[in-house]
Amino acid sequence: MKQHLVEIKGSTLFDEYLQSMGVPSTALDREQDIYLQERYLGAIRRVQGELRFYLRANALNKR
Repeated sequence: MKQHLVEIKGSTLFDEYLQSMGVPSTALDREQDIYLQERYLGAIRRVQGELRFYLRANALNKR
């Protein structure tokens, strides 16, 4: 099943979304996948030298 990701512009907004979903404070300075109780919520990826923040689209509906 393909995950549909939505780019979130800016680390502050991304962090606020994660915290509103119950994810503990997370370092946002490196590439990583974000999970909450084994449920995939999003990712931080380096694209052309810049960190980009993505949330799974259906995770945004379940806030």
